[in-house]
Amino acid sequence: MSEQVRTGITEDELLQPAREDFEVVDGEWVEINENTMTLLHTLIIDNLVEILRPFIRRHKLGIVHSEGPKYILHVDERGIQTAYKPDLVFLRRGRIPEGFDLYRRAFRGAPDLAVEVVSHGQTTTDVLDKVADYLRYGAEEVWVIYPAKRELHRYRPGEEAPEIYHEGQAVQSEALFPGLAIKVADLFVVEQP
Repeated sequence: MSEQVRTGITEDELLQPAREDFEVVDGEWVEINENTMTLLHTLIIDNLVEILRPFIRRHKLGIVHSEGPKYILHVDERGIQTAYKPDLVFLRRGRIPEGFDLYRRAFRGAPDLAVEVVSHGQTTTDVLDKVADYLRYGAEEVWVIYPAKRELHRYRPGEEAPEIYHEGQAVQSEALFPGLAIKVADLFVVEQP
């Protein structure tokens, strides 16, 4: 009797609506626990998009988006091994290949900037594993935002520890957003109706 060979996860499977709330880690499906996402989590992402988008458009730097596609970071002969759905992404201008089907394809490669907002119940190990993967597969920076601590941790390739920014500070990334200073406090603004 012949042994059945596993073909692995394909891009078509990754993009199935039934897999919307899943990422791929070590070639296995891992459910994204969106039930732990709070209103503050969403507001932080919205605040960062509102800060970045006008600057990025004005300087024609690329695109920024949130809550969207999966990024295929690693594929081997068995199929997709690593694919994440970041909370926020920045892609430099020119990173989307000409003719790329935005409607039917996942993006292959790491974003230039991946941002993850830590949800209640998410483990430090899971977050740091994602950071390592983003950087291993080409991200220039990864920002991890901790709502409970009101901190932003900035990771870059080759650095052993993150730079930690507190509420009274501003983060600047001259490599990605020259001339822009983002006040950490602005990420946590909640406007009352």
